[in-house]
Amino acid sequence: MKKQILVMVAAAMLLGGCAGKAEADDATIFEKIGEETQDSTGAENVGTEIAEAKTADAESAGTESADAGAADSDDYTDTIKGEIDDIAGSAADLSDELVKVNSLYDKYDEMRMNAQDQTSINLLSQWGTVVWKDETISLLDRISQSNSTQNKEIHEEYEKWEKYVPTMVERMSKTYEGGSMYPMIYSYNEAMRYKQMAYSLASSLADLKGDGAFTFPDSTPYGYYGDYAGDSYLIITEGMESGSYDIVIHIDDSKELRGTGEDYESPESTEVIMFTSDDETVKGMIDFFALEASFYVTETDGSVVGPEGTYTFTFKY
Repeated sequence: MKKQILVMVAAAMLLGGCAGKAEADDATIFEKIGEETQDSTGAENVGTEIAEAKTADAESAGTESADAGAADSDDYTDTIKGEIDDIAGSAADLSDELVKVNSLYDKYDEMRMNAQDQTSINLLSQWGTVVWKDETISLLDRISQSNSTQNKEIHEEYEKWEKYVPTMVERMSKTYEGGSMYPMIYSYNEAMRYKQMAYSLASSLADLKGDGAFTFPDSTPYGYYGDYAGDSYLIITEGMESGSYDIVIHIDDSKELRGTGEDYESPESTEVIMFTSDDETVKGMIDFFALEASFYVTETDGSVVGPEGTYTFTFKY
């Protein structure tokens, strides 16, 4: 993203603060994890009882299964577009608009969480991406209608960025590649990239409209930091354990660290993430904010990074 546009994002976040957390807890993406394992373990331990229970419940569950199956196969493309148009037309301002789009995302994510099996979960996960992609398109259209000289630059940067979305999402979802949950994780990471872009575009539009009261509804450390078209990047995603992070630190296309992180309040009373590599040979601290993140090495065996090394990843997507 051009520095001029990103500075708008930082200014809006630093001056406006948070208007209230509208986004669903990120942990909800994993609420269905382990369901298949639990089913198979239960079948092994009490196979006969489960078989009898399934037979007894078959008739009463028939209608629910049919309804769930219909929801899985429904196409919400036009519905979501209409809902985004309604929100854009009725919101009090851009801050209120983002709050309402978050709520719309939550509505479709709840459908995913209530699905009956992993296949259905994967199918329903696509609608979160549609919600945030439609919001980005709506914001781009309104930016086009302004008299700003930045219109062409913003659109060109968006088109360039969008070409790299699959690359970013694949890198962020790699841990789950080949597993039954991969489509769900991929869709979630894809939706969050469009959400991050929607926030940036909303900030730019607010600046063009002179909306000095614009604020972001929420902010998390999760994201893709660095040049999306380059070889150095830092990825922070949600870990399997509550309050944990999965982290990838890729440096100059020749060095990579994978590991986990946890929140830590530094002596300066700032919140950082403490990183430990999977092989426990490297430890360090990750400092992050709206525009960038930095990794500071505190312990290392020297095989990948040197002692007291510092690596900065500018821009967040």
